[in-house]
Amino acid sequence: MTHATNLLSANVLTNPHSRAMRLALLTFEEETRMEQLCGIEAMAQISAGMKPFAPDRVVAYAMADVKRTNDTLVAEGGAFRSERKWYRLQFECRVSANRERVEDFSFAVGNAIPKAQWEAHGLSPIF
Repeated sequence: MTHATNLLSANVLTNPHSRAMRLALLTFEEETRMEQLCGIEAMAQISAGMKPFAPDRVVAYAMADVKRTNDTLVAEGGAFRSERKWYRLQFECRVSANRERVEDFSFAVGNAIPKAQWEAHGLSPIF
């Protein structure tokens, strides 16, 4: 797994275009807010360091249930969408006690998920 040395989700969320997401995060229950924050971090890390990927969606629980221990979320069976294709994703994400920011993040990008498996894993083909 790649350990992020520069966390990016806070910068993404301060962007004026992210206002709706900032407001929505406040309404989510704790685990959903953690998943969303970690998904934002995952997309930002992949975009910044793994060209030519341009992720537009992350599903932390696509291939396996997410595990949560206190402030840490572990997604061993996640997926992200980029350029109309889904790819496997693993990450470990620690968030602040108030669930407002990511404090530590490691991730690994895997192979493309065959289109025939998308529906079974709730991966939307809509773009």
